[in-house]
Amino acid sequence: MTTTSSRSGAGAFHEWPLVVFTTLAVIGAGLLATPLVAWFAAGATAPAAGAVRLGVLLLAAGLAVSTAHLGRPFRAPLAAAGVGRSRLSAEIVVAGTALALGIVEALLPQASPVLGLTTAAAALALLVTLGLVYALPGQQTWRGAVVWMPLTSGLAFATVAFGATSSGPLVATGMAAVGILAADAALLAARRMSLVRLTTPSALRYPSFFARRDLVLLSRLALVDILPAGCMLAGLPAVAAGLLGLGILLDRVAFYGFASQHTTEAELLQVEEFIAS
Repeated sequence: MTTTSSRSGAGAFHEWPLVVFTTLAVIGAGLLATPLVAWFAAGATAPAAGAVRLGVLLLAAGLAVSTAHLGRPFRAPLAAAGVGRSRLSAEIVVAGTALALGIVEALLPQASPVLGLTTAAAALALLVTLGLVYALPGQQTWRGAVVWMPLTSGLAFATVAFGATSSGPLVATGMAAVGILAADAALLAARRMSLVRLTTPSALRYPSFFARRDLVLLSRLALVDILPAGCMLAGLPAVAAGLLGLGILLDRVAFYGFASQHTTEAELLQVEEFIAS
């Protein structure tokens, strides 16, 4: 990761590689989790084959983009050496495992239920690690309900993607998506309360962004929860997937945009030192 943000001003947004990576990772992991949705909806993983192939491409692209935020990109694999001690290492290992399983599944001539469900489990684990990796002591804007929002948005994308790419039971899939999106909306409400009650003593890293907090959160609620749920109930899963993809992008921008200065800079230094060691 680069630590140039402290030198070039607090107002400049330097997290775009991480925004792109986590957006592609959430959507890619959601697509890799579609065999689980297919199993519950159709009793087989085969209808999710197309979604899995796309998920492999998106997750691979996201991992490639993530190296742009590293001071020494070619040493990125060393970060996996800290598994068991570092949440960042756990994220890298789980992401690599999910990608490897997805590649094998995508290359098989016929869908394997066991491999499909194993890939889905690895994808769900990735969604969990994406939320937990930044849950740092003292970093109040990255703790609490927000750590579970990659999981709910990724699961929701898995459901709407299955509805858009298969001829399965659309009504049941739509109801499942609405339930997941309702849970995500509840987490968002808890997220807003944590931001309202923020007591971090240092100056916010992006004060102008934080000043528009309610507008950002309302836009996120519309794009991730309300509009996709309405589209699923109206039988428009492809539109729901497109809106949800945009909402996940906004969610990741908001995640980094609500960051606080001192803990973010400290974490950048810790990760840079760990990778260099």
